[in-house]
Amino acid sequence: MSSTQKDNKKAPNDIRIGMNSRPRNVIKYSTSVMDEQKLTELKFSAVGGSIGRLLEIVEVLKVLKPGLYQQNRITSVAYQTVDSNNKLLNQRLYPKLEVILSKDEPKNKTEGYQGQLEENKRKEIEKIMNERKERIEKNKGKGPARGRGRGTPRGRGRRAGFRGRRGNFRGRPRRGDSRPRRGDSRPRGRGQGNRGTPSRGRGAPRGNRGRGTTTQKQ
Repeated sequence: MSSTQKDNKKAPNDIRIGMNSRPRNVIKYSTSVMDEQKLTELKFSAVGGSIGRLLEIVEVLKVLKPGLYQQNRITSVAYQTVDSNNKLLNQRLYPKLEVILSKDEPKNKTEGYQGQLEENKRKEIEKIMNERKERIEKNKGKGPARGRGRGTPRGRGRRAGFRGRRGNFRGRPRRGDSRPRRGDSRPRGRGQGNRGTPSRGRGAPRGNRGRGTTTQKQ
């Protein structure tokens, strides 16, 4: 069950923010609660890494719903790990933030009290939010960019292929292919020559530089 949904034991204005909560959905649910059910107060709570989401939601609601008072309360929550004998193995403390947004000014103002957002600042922030929303909507209408990807050669895609007609890369003949190329009167393969003419094959000695021979000094 999502943290933004209400259960049977919670009031509709008691909203818990989790790591999987989407700010857009929470904001939509909060405004509907205040408008449809005529509630004047919203209670939010978040633990650990979800506190950042809670702060984002609260700031947006204060812009969409002018005249809200805010009260903050910071506590800690202990999560314990026990074994089968209920013996404590590990205990970790996490910060917890509770925020109350109310249309009515609270009688008991705590240290985390924040008054109403000034109207000129609220309108300025609302204008920035609307401009950002318009830019996002325009970008959605545009299709994906069809530019050239990174690493694509410039104009060399077709020239990078084989240049020989019967040969390998750059016109080299295939191994064992003794057929001459156009304009060449003799084959270019290794170990093959004209008929009746001895040729130097692979591994043949060059003069006195044979393999395995040694010379001794007297």
